[in-house]
Amino acid sequence: MIDQIKLQTKQIIVFLLVLAGGSSQGQNTVSPYSIFGPGEIQNKGFGTNKGMGGAGIALESGNYLNNLNPASYAGMDSLRLIVELGLEGKAYGINTSKDSYTGFNANLAYLALGFKYTPWLAGSFGVVPFSSIGYSIDRINYVEGLNQPYTSNYVGSGGISQFYFSNAARLGKHLSLGATVSYMFGSLIQEENLEQTDVVPDIMIERKDYLRSMYFDFGLQYKFSTQCQTYSMGVTYAFEQSLNSNHIVNLYNSSSTLLQGYSEKTDYLVVPQIIGAGFGVKGKRYSLALDYTFQGWAGISYPIQYNEFVDSHKFAMGMELNPWDHRAINSFYKNWTYRFGVNYESSYLTFGNSTIKDRSVTLGLGIPLYGALSKIDFSVTGGINGTVSNKLIQEKYLMFNLGVSLNEIAFIKRKID
Repeated sequence: MIDQIKLQTKQIIVFLLVLAGGSSQGQNTVSPYSIFGPGEIQNKGFGTNKGMGGAGIALESGNYLNNLNPASYAGMDSLRLIVELGLEGKAYGINTSKDSYTGFNANLAYLALGFKYTPWLAGSFGVVPFSSIGYSIDRINYVEGLNQPYTSNYVGSGGISQFYFSNAARLGKHLSLGATVSYMFGSLIQEENLEQTDVVPDIMIERKDYLRSMYFDFGLQYKFSTQCQTYSMGVTYAFEQSLNSNHIVNLYNSSSTLLQGYSEKTDYLVVPQIIGAGFGVKGKRYSLALDYTFQGWAGISYPIQYNEFVDSHKFAMGMELNPWDHRAINSFYKNWTYRFGVNYESSYLTFGNSTIKDRSVTLGLGIPLYGALSKIDFSVTGGINGTVSNKLIQEKYLMFNLGVSLNEIAFIKRKID
């Protein structure tokens, strides 16, 4: 018992140290479409959900954490302490009708901890990415009235990270409610470099938004059981929210600073209303999840961006299989969990008659560590984002997700004879 307590204490300390040192999430996109809005919105979900194509709004947190719905935490075992850690890598190819290039990047994806306070109240906290920016785009512009061309190079970086604290309450046998309060932080940076010509000087314009703001979302889950299966439904909701930031603009030439940055508090970084709904079925050897998510971007506009946003729709379906009972004498593969998922998203970006769409397929594994509950989750997602039609850009990618879920017995009172 003492060894277990020491192990749990060490895990919590390591978690908090890494949390403090790695609170700023790394850049994990290279999509040119991240120039728009708050950047590329990152999908939620830890290792189990990622292996199921990002589905699971209706599934409870059992021996893992499910941050797709804050109400899910009510399903945790009251004697368990769960830590989730994830790494993400992305191999990509960017294509236009004329050019293409490839690359790879990797970063820390998420950190989280969850446990029950009482038999009916549970919670989780951690750091996850909300959006990411990473692009480099060349554009030919013309000097007004002279028809003189010059090249502007736009480089973007940064993103929004989310420190969240969720609580969930079990109301009777069937219903759970949850709420999340988040502290959003990060920097959104764009550099515009003007190529020098006879009429255009060598100038760089730097625009920065330093974000510090609160964010709220809510969830509900309802479940009932038959003799062989458990059926569940889930709903999530976040109202439209403006995120506060300090906006700074700097103007440079090759030899000096022409305009020193000024700070202006703004709230034009808007996150739309988001509604999610899910359905789940859980049997002895399988789990099935089907999700739909709506983001109400229509009517939202950002400064210096002239493209209209449209409502976004996402569908995700995932399955988890345990073909054999977990036994110590089994061959290793018989104790593994096998996952599959598909995902389709119609994004909030539209150009002419073309809406940017992302389609992907996921294969995943859950590999148990000591015992049957702690595990390593690994998944590979192959997808296509965008199109080369109408002079647009297409990204083909392989996303690799590696998660570690540490599940330890805790909160047992020692009996003294």
